[in-house]
Amino acid sequence: MDENNPFRPAFELQRQTIEGGRQAISTGLAFQQRLNRALLQGMEQGAELNEQGAETTRETMHRTLDAIEEAVPGASPGMEQVRQAIDDQFDAAAEAGQQAVEAADQGVEEFEDASEAYLETVEEQTEMLLSTHEDFEAQTMSFVEETEAQLDELQAASEGQLDEQIERLQDQMQRLRDQLDHESE
Repeated sequence: MDENNPFRPAFELQRQTIEGGRQAISTGLAFQQRLNRALLQGMEQGAELNEQGAETTRETMHRTLDAIEEAVPGASPGMEQVRQAIDDQFDAAAEAGQQAVEAADQGVEEFEDASEAYLETVEEQTEMLLSTHEDFEAQTMSFVEETEAQLDELQAASEGQLDEQIERLQDQMQRLRDQLDHESE
């Protein structure tokens, strides 16, 4: 193929654009995955701090209840119900926090799985597009080369025909001169 073919830069630009699009999608998905992981990590750390704070508050409330039991005779039966209600509330809050973190973790994993599947599809489609693009380029270049060869042949043939026509004309002119010379004698 002719390296100076004017179509070559256009095909190269198209290839670079396709590759750039594939890279942009890949980079975008990788960024989103890192962002999701960072958010999940922040959520997990926040849940851990929240749990520690809740545990500290629960212990403080239990100590307060212990102090009331010691200060108020006969308060133990009622305090046990209050203590159980406090524990139930803190346990329910801790469970809800844990479920939220687990749901977020599952969501991030599902997003990563979907992203990987999408990226694989993009890779396959891009490879197929590049292969088709390559075939089209080869066909175009072949057509251009064949057309150029045919034009060269046509030009060579027409030059030969033109030379023949010029020779015939010169021959005819010579005969005409000869005839004119012969008549003028």
